[in-house]
Amino acid sequence: MASRKTRILIGAGSVVVLAAIVGYVATRESRKKVAVQTQKVTRRDLTSIVSASGEVKPKRYVNVAANVSGRITKLHVKEGDRVQLGQLLARIDSTRFAADERQSQAAVQSARSDLDRSRADLEVARLAFERTQKMHAEKLVSEQAFDQARADFEMRTANVASLKGRIAQLEAALESSSDNLEKTAVIAPMDGVVTSLLKEEGEVVIGAQSFQPTVIMTVGDLSVMETEVLVDETDIRNVSLGQSASVRVDALDRLEIKGEVTEIGSSAIPRGATSTAGASAANTGNQAKDFKVVVTLKDPPPTLRPGLNATADITTAHRSDVLAVPIQAVVVRQVDKDGKVVDPDAPASASSENANAKDAPRRDVLEKEGVFLATAGEAQFRPVKTGILGETEIEISEGLKEGDEIVTGSYKTLRTLKDKAHVKLETDKEKRS
Repeated sequence: MASRKTRILIGAGSVVVLAAIVGYVATRESRKKVAVQTQKVTRRDLTSIVSASGEVKPKRYVNVAANVSGRITKLHVKEGDRVQLGQLLARIDSTRFAADERQSQAAVQSARSDLDRSRADLEVARLAFERTQKMHAEKLVSEQAFDQARADFEMRTANVASLKGRIAQLEAALESSSDNLEKTAVIAPMDGVVTSLLKEEGEVVIGAQSFQPTVIMTVGDLSVMETEVLVDETDIRNVSLGQSASVRVDALDRLEIKGEVTEIGSSAIPRGATSTAGASAANTGNQAKDFKVVVTLKDPPPTLRPGLNATADITTAHRSDVLAVPIQAVVVRQVDKDGKVVDPDAPASASSENANAKDAPRRDVLEKEGVFLATAGEAQFRPVKTGILGETEIEISEGLKEGDEIVTGSYKTLRTLKDKAHVKLETDKEKRS
């Protein structure tokens, strides 16, 4: 009886020990497995968008500058006023220019009077020469008298021609003086709205004769508005004319306005530069660059104003019903010539010249994009070809089929996950940690 009880206890103890061993082995094997997140490959619509920031501008605007230098005596408009072509916008002090015009007029009048006298003298000299010529032919006057009469006639003729030239010069000077006087009136160059008024009455402005004339105001046509944005150099290859865009204006409660790409700059602008001309002379080889892109707005609201900050989302591509995976699921791994994934921790071949150089780059491998398939508890690297990039997902054009289960996270795990690694589904506790 005792021996039977002993055997039962021994058997029960053996079962407990065996269960403990099995549990320990199972726990140890479980710990060796990499915790991952998975997702099935599905079809969906993808839209690729390039976002860029800039500001709102009128498509057509003119900086109205002073044509002559002087003091502003009168401003006839204020900012926000609507103006028409030819309308008087401002007056510049005309005292000096009016005096110049009067002086030029007097000089022309005086020269014309001199011309009239010279013409009369020329007529007298002509008649005297003709009489002397006739008398010379009849041997009634000397050769000297004849030569003097001819010289006097030619001199009077030359004097008339000289006065005509002088009058032409004085008339040109009068025309210039009159033009300067007219330019003291600042005229609207187009129909539009005064979008900015930079000068006030009493301020002195520099005219167009200088290299940098003073801008008094800006007149813009607000019926056609556009947004000028700077697109990163890595995205510009995806942008083309005619693409649709959605423009958000922060000042208008992020109002969205539809638009279209109508202009793409051909020259790169160094990041932070105020102009392409100023940066071209500098060495900007390693500096990030942008390209100017203009989006013309459709049906801009009346509340839209030039200078407002805006963000344009340009739709560069759209695909319907395509295979797509999360962007973070696509990783890059080194693959040898046989298509096998290279383990970065594996020692180099003994025959390799770089056998002793662990970190030396290998020449017989290629870097390929791919995803990890989660198959029977194992992560298998599958090379893929990608297409357009959506907001959070990327198109897969080759390498996967609908329903395939792939590893999608975590990002930290995907960075180091190896081909053929044993995996398990990540628990909620592991996700939180």
